[in-house]
Amino acid sequence: AKLVKELKAFLASQPAAATPAPTVDPLVSAAFATFDANKTGLLSVRELHAALGHLGLDVQSSAETRQIMNKYDTDGDRKMSLDEFAKLVKELQALSARRPPAATPAATVDPLVSAAFTKFDANKSGHLGVSELHAALKHLGLDVQ
Repeated sequence: AKLVKELKAFLASQPAAATPAPTVDPLVSAAFATFDANKTGLLSVRELHAALGHLGLDVQSSAETRQIMNKYDTDGDRKMSLDEFAKLVKELQALSARRPPAATPAATVDPLVSAAFTKFDANKSGHLGVSELHAALKHLGLDVQ
């Protein structure tokens, strides 16, 4: 019983164990590093604005970017850490998963454009290769080399 009391007293005197840092997806870390232009380990509003654009968000102004920064800047340093950025990306991914899928591009393409594309897609790959594009441009009267 004495040993148990001593062990409890010892454990109570020790600082609480640090909570392990959440692991961040390596792709998120790589994206963060790409936009951390000055390599401070933090994203400024300007760097975050560039990152948001790359993530496909149509952020019109730095004021909008600041609003996003304020929402995810949990320590109030007016910069975004990797963990804060990872949380933003995670929430964007969750939001994206809840949205209905976008219409397929073929559904919104003019029928004449679709017919022209089909005509020049000689190998029926669904893509125009260099030679197919060259043939299409030549057919339109453009002299390309």
